[in-house]
Amino acid sequence: MNDTERQPAKPMQLLIFVLASNEEHQLEKTVRGLQAECPPEHVAGIVLFLAAKATEGCLRTAAALQDLTAPILTEILQETALTTPETVKEALHAKKEATHVIFLASDYFLETSQVVDIIERAAHDPDHIYKFSRALPGGRFQPGYPIGAIPLYRLFAFFVRILYGSNITDPVFPVMVSPVQLFQQQYTQSSILAGAEFMFLLLRMKVPMVEVPAYHLPRTEQQGTTNIAFRLRYVGIALRTRFARERKDEG
Repeated sequence: MNDTERQPAKPMQLLIFVLASNEEHQLEKTVRGLQAECPPEHVAGIVLFLAAKATEGCLRTAAALQDLTAPILTEILQETALTTPETVKEALHAKKEATHVIFLASDYFLETSQVVDIIERAAHDPDHIYKFSRALPGGRFQPGYPIGAIPLYRLFAFFVRILYGSNITDPVFPVMVSPVQLFQQQYTQSSILAGAEFMFLLLRMKVPMVEVPAYHLPRTEQQGTTNIAFRLRYVGIALRTRFARERKDEG
């Protein structure tokens, strides 16, 4: 997709997906913060996306939030046999007024003010993707990363920039405001790896992106994946996506 093929810009209507598995207090804090602070003229709604093995406490919190925050909390989805991207596509199809989408974890890993800032930036420039980066000046990686993990990640980011001819500084932190039509693609990965695959597809398609510093807060209820073997899978996805045959949805 290139700039000449893009649809004319129209007022942004953002659908916010909040992903949860075992969060309770932080899930409530995240949703209530979004409800209170996000500009309503740019938000089509919030969808809670619960993991297949979400805890009972997480399920109870989600149900209570749906009663307390209607109508902005429009739907609760739970992961099923469908892949995460396919389930999300169904939600987007049901919410036809949505023009853009963002995925957030429910453990309050970003201040709501940061989310509001990126929404307002994207609303003024809806033809570009606005993406968070922990690697930019003013950003911060999650406290508690293993010693040596951040230098290795910066090396991986340099590898991705060479591989794709890109200037992206944080390639597998796919927290971004993205036009809905760019999500309508075919994926081979599920869950968190689908986000990385989406990111690499956008880099391959040369979609314009603007990075914004992200100051990662400490996680108190959910833990990120720091396993080295798991992270090596990102290298494989980056290589496979870069050299795969061109897909029909890239035309």
